[in-house]
Amino acid sequence: MNNKKRILIVDDNTTIADLAEIMLQAAGYECTKVNSGKQCLDIVRESYRNGSDYDLILLDIAMPQFSGLDVLQAMKAEGYLENNKVVFFTASSATNMEIENFKKMGALDCLRKPFSKADLLSFVGRHLSSK
Repeated sequence: MNNKKRILIVDDNTTIADLAEIMLQAAGYECTKVNSGKQCLDIVRESYRNGSDYDLILLDIAMPQFSGLDVLQAMKAEGYLENNKVVFFTASSATNMEIENFKKMGALDCLRKPFSKADLLSFVGRHLSSK
């Protein structure tokens, strides 16, 4: 049985998604990477049907067509938030009040970009250890 923690990385910026994937895989995590909110929702639905939810979803907020907030609302409406931990990461200068609102919507936290490898690993580790 594979007991690696599974992380879904969602960012329309492929460079950021690639870097996050490289950093997390090097730390021993199993990663899946997609570049749109719609792809994220499709993969969450599929993993739910297969009984293989992700341990953590790193979700960019600002994406074209279907934002991270849209994804979070859809996951909540479809009942997927109970089995999936969602954390946002954003390049916007999200205020503490906005981050609190994200948490009220169902996200666990928000990591501001740009982030260092140490920032990312610490952030992910903190949220995975509380499962």
